[in-house]
Amino acid sequence: MLTKADSFLGLLSERQNRFKEVIGVFYVFFRKNGQYRCAVYLRLSRSDGDQQESNSIKNQRALLNDYLGKHPELHKVDEYVDDGYSGTNFERPDFKRMMQDIENRKINCIVVKDLSRFGRNYIETGRYLERIFPFMGIRFIAINDHYDSAEENDDKGRILIPFNNLINDTYCRDISMRVRSHLDVKRKEGQFIGSFAGYGYQKDPKDKNHLIIDEYAAGIVQEIFKLKLNGMSAQHIANHLNELGVLPPNEYKRASGFNYTCGFRAGLNQKWTVVSVNRILKNESYTGTLIQGKRRKINYKIKKSQDVGTENWIRVEGTHDAIISRGEFQQVQQLMELDTRTSPSQKTVYPLSGFLRCADCGQNMIRRTVTKKEKKYQYYHCSTYKNGGDCTPHMINGEKLEESVLAAIRHQIALLVEAEQVLSHADLASSEQIGVKILDGQINALEAELERYRNLKVRLYQDFCDDVVSKEEYSEMNARFAQKIKEAQDKIQAIQDKKQEAVKHDMMLPGWLEELKQYQHIKTLERRVVVELIDHIDIHSKEEIEIHFCFEDELHSITEKFMEYQAHNGKEVAEE
Repeated sequence: MLTKADSFLGLLSERQNRFKEVIGVFYVFFRKNGQYRCAVYLRLSRSDGDQQESNSIKNQRALLNDYLGKHPELHKVDEYVDDGYSGTNFERPDFKRMMQDIENRKINCIVVKDLSRFGRNYIETGRYLERIFPFMGIRFIAINDHYDSAEENDDKGRILIPFNNLINDTYCRDISMRVRSHLDVKRKEGQFIGSFAGYGYQKDPKDKNHLIIDEYAAGIVQEIFKLKLNGMSAQHIANHLNELGVLPPNEYKRASGFNYTCGFRAGLNQKWTVVSVNRILKNESYTGTLIQGKRRKINYKIKKSQDVGTENWIRVEGTHDAIISRGEFQQVQQLMELDTRTSPSQKTVYPLSGFLRCADCGQNMIRRTVTKKEKKYQYYHCSTYKNGGDCTPHMINGEKLEESVLAAIRHQIALLVEAEQVLSHADLASSEQIGVKILDGQINALEAELERYRNLKVRLYQDFCDDVVSKEEYSEMNARFAQKIKEAQDKIQAIQDKKQEAVKHDMMLPGWLEELKQYQHIKTLERRVVVELIDHIDIHSKEEIEIHFCFEDELHSITEKFMEYQAHNGKEVAEE
């Protein structure tokens, strides 16, 4: 991409002869009359570390005006101020305005505090000072660097200026690295460093690096997730929100008083789209996890950013309140990976869409409508077979399939509810663990053994005092008892660790059992029930299906631990 400097050089090359004559005339005119039309240029960037009072715009202006007052040949035409802009590039508003005035011959002299105020990119700065300005007849003055291009035979300045430019560039590089490192530290500490909080959140007025929930926007986020779990497609969710007059995220920020701009804005009347809905559905920050560092600037000179690999993202959990539970978020991510396309005539997907697989080839089953005697029937068949692949149709009636799945779900829930009742009757309430009593029994036995060896040590010492055992015998037996005590203590600690781990994980009656109980009386197959309970369904034939539930491993663990408890206690658990 051509820089502004290159465009100036190209323009001058095209009109070289005529322009040189004109510039030469003006340059001679100004020199003869002892007057220069001056541009006073001021710049300050907080991002490059220039925060000292001496570098403020106010102090720069005072220094420059004082210099002009001492040099009456310098007539101030205009002042150009870029407050808050980095010196690493020259895409600054007032700098470009100044160059336009130079091109229009309004000014022929530039005065700055020092070279760093003009720019910190030593290559571009050198191009302006050594090529563009001399060619255009522009006098350049850097006060604190004691540089004046009008001074003849200034060999000292010609030598030092390139070094000063290089030092300024190096300084900017060092500041950039420090700033980047500091920001990474804040990210790893779970501090939010973005300019604007994501939709559903706002910056905490007491701590700008902490996010708090925006109640209104959070409600919209929850509604979007709810609609998705109920089977509604992203397009229909977007249409639904637009019909209700809900402002999309970008417009909501602007309506809330934020000076917000982004690359996704594409018109005055913004609406919800599939992209904006999916962006919310994929945003893990709604679970309370802060993810930052997804993009990074290429370097301190180039302001463009590039994507960072997911392995290098900075993730910190529990930094702010969650709007969506982790379980709901994972369910939605699973849904978004499935084939959930809908027909134009319906808003929601079919309950089993994306969950059916051919048992032979493993590919998805496709829904097809067949009309017989003016009555429509829905069937599912293998996608491989439909596309001419080596497989059989595996065709199955959609209505009967949904009835079978509904019956299986109700039966499975009934079994789990019954298991809970049996376990509770056996004095294994949900606050306790299956298998924990076994571990408690082992601990009690070891503690008894520990106490026995401690008593033996006490008696051994008494026997030694009574001269019953010799000193050598005492030492040998005392060491043996001490070893036995240590072994018992280590075993107790190991079992206690095992017990603690069991409490945290699968040995406890799981909390999801309570959630399942709400579906034990369902009468129709709903999309959300399928999402929460079923992992996938294998279709073997029109009469044989195999349902894989999400909690199969947990159920197996419960059964296993329960049988372990029965075997240990040597008795049957009473049934209701």
